[in-house]
Formats: sequence, structure tokens, C-alpha cells
Amino acid sequence: MSSANAPRHSPKPSHGARLVLIGLGVVLLGLAAFGIIRRVHARHELTDATDRNAVATVVTLTPKAAPMDQALTLPGTVASWQDAQIYARTTGYVAKWYVDIGAKVKKGQRLADLDTPDVDNQLLQGKAQMRTDEANENFAKVTADRYEKLVTQGLVAAQTGDQFVAQYRADVATVEADQANVAHLQNLEDFKYISAPFDGVITQRNLDVGALVDAGSTGSNLFVIADTSKLRVYVDVPETYASSVHIGMPTEVSLNTYGAQPVTGTVARTADALDPNTRTLRTEIDIDNASQSLVPGVYANVKLAVSTTGRTYIVPANTLLFRGEGLRVALVDSQQHIHLQPVTLGRDFGNTVEVVSGLDDQARIVLNPPDSLYEGQPVNLAKNDAAAPQSAAK
Repeated sequence: MSSANAPRHSPKPSHGARLVLIGLGVVLLGLAAFGIIRRVHARHELTDATDRNAVATVVTLTPKAAPMDQALTLPGTVASWQDAQIYARTTGYVAKWYVDIGAKVKKGQRLADLDTPDVDNQLLQGKAQMRTDEANENFAKVTADRYEKLVTQGLVAAQTGDQFVAQYRADVATVEADQANVAHLQNLEDFKYISAPFDGVITQRNLDVGALVDAGSTGSNLFVIADTSKLRVYVDVPETYASSVHIGMPTEVSLNTYGAQPVTGTVARTADALDPNTRTLRTEIDIDNASQSLVPGVYANVKLAVSTTGRTYIVPANTLLFRGEGLRVALVDSQQHIHLQPVTLGRDFGNTVEVVSGLDDQARIVLNPPDSLYEGQPVNLAKNDAAAPQSAAK
């Protein structure tokens, strides 16, 4: 067989070429693995950033303890020392009235006169009936005395004498009844003159000449009189401060109508029991008004030096959460989770409020909490948490 017809074999790659191919494959695999690792790392970073952004960042502060001894200012109502509504005690017509509203009157001073024709006639009839019965009594007495003598002498039966004595005693009782009736009618007659029950000022006049007035308090009052020589100021003290209020405590009463100059008063009496509806103690403060410069009915601010029985705190008003279940503040616990704490408020100072229960010295309160906060929610604390207490929650 000739060499020209022998089969031709392909040349095998050299050892160096194989090493190049293997290196190229390794490089490609490395590039592919690097790309996969970068994508996985980027995905993990995105997930971590998303989780971090999903946790709210909040600013907290600790509550400020309120002083135990403090001045408490409460709204009060000013009333006269005493006042009375004057009604007619007898039925009649107004004949004349002597004073009008604003008039200062003395005790016993005549205020008005009534014309009472019915009572006048009843009084005349009662007196006439009493005179008749007195005559009958006198005659019965003479007859009874005469028959008592006859009985003693044995001229008439004892029973007959007893009958006349009994008749006399009945006539005596009749006269006594007449005297009581005449006294009653005389009182009604005297009540036609309306007089002031005490020194004071007339604040209402509800009658005119010729008007019919009925006896008793079923109709309209004729006058209202008030004694303003002293004034009473009524104020309701909250339960927290009730125990520090005592009789004789000095107070300052500011009457807005009469400028900023306070009026000095003293606690005269308290109800000594809390109102179950408002949980407040009704307190009365007496003010001297001899100069008659003050009038009842005005609005007053009463300043009391009181002390609290428990620990109270002052917090910003923008830490409060108003929920359907009640007032809450958001606290951050040691694991940085939210706890919605119920609180009870005391006084309102505008930008700040007093919390009388629900907080302690270590509480971390969320400032300006979002409405979306819920119980147990994890949160992050702002880096400038202690330095910027007025920052808003993110």
C-alpha cells in the first residue's frame, strides 16, 4: 500500500493549549460566581434596608416631676352672702310698691302694700263671731255658777248642774277657737305689708300696681333681695388636692371684671365629702364686701396653695394619644417596644399637662407619637434622642 492512500489523522492539541482552555473556563466560572454573589448581597442589603425603614424611629423624653407644693388656680362662682325670694303670704291686689331694683333697704323696711278686701271682711266676720261666742261664754259661766250653788244646796239634781258646767266649758273652747281664727286672719291682714327680711339690695321686682298676687310660693315672687355685705365664692377642688384644703386657709380671688388686683379671702367651710359625679370637693371662700364694690354672679379665679398626696409629672401636650379606650401615652420599654400606658390628667397648662397617675421617673415617653403606633410595636430611638426632645417622630 502506498503512502498516498494511507488514512490521515487530525493533529492533537498540545499540552499548553489545554491549559489555556482550562484557565479560560475557570475565569468564566469565577466571573459568573462573582456576579451571582453580588446580586445576592445586593438583595440582602435591600431587604435589610427595607426592614430598617419599616421600623419607626421615635424621639423620647423622661417626664418632669411636678413640685409637691404648688399654687392651684380654679374657676369659682361668686354668690351673695344671703338672698331671699319674697312671696305674698296673703291673696290680694298690689296697692303700692316703694322700692325698685338696685335699692338698698334695711331690715323691716316697707317694700309694698297689698289691698286684701277678702281678708279684711273675713277678719271682721271672725271678730264678730268671737264677740258672740264670748257673750255666750259669759252667760254660760253665770248659769253654771248658779246651778253649782243650787246643787250644793240640794235644790236641783247634780246631773243638771253638770250639764250647765259642760256647756260652759264648751263655750270656753269655742271662744279659744275663735281667738285662734282671728289671730290667723290678723296675720294675713298684717302680711298685706311686704317688708324686707334683712339688710340688702333689691335685685328683682316682679309686681305692678293692680296686679293680683296669690298667697304662697306657687306664683311669681314679688321681690328678690340679696345681702352683699359679704360674698361667698364657691369652688370645686379636684380629688388630688382635696386633702390639703382646710378651713381658715388664705386664698387669693381674682375677679376679671374688676381688674387684676386679687381680693384676699379665707376658706370658710367645705362639704367634707367628694361629689361622686365630679370627684371634687365643694369649697366656700368668704370675701368682705363692706365697700359694696363687688357684685355677686361674676366669674372668679381662686388661687389656693395646695400640696399633692402623690407624685405628679409635667409632660408636653403633644405626647398624648386619644384612643377609643381612653387617654394614653406611648412608652418605649427596655426591648424598644411600644407600650400604650393609660394616664390620668390633672391641670392643663396649654403646651404642657399634669399627669397625676400612670407614669414614673424612668418612663421613656414618645414625643409626638404617630396615630399608627400599636401595643408591642418595635421602634428605633433617634440618635439625637436626649438632645432634641422637641423633635417629631419619623
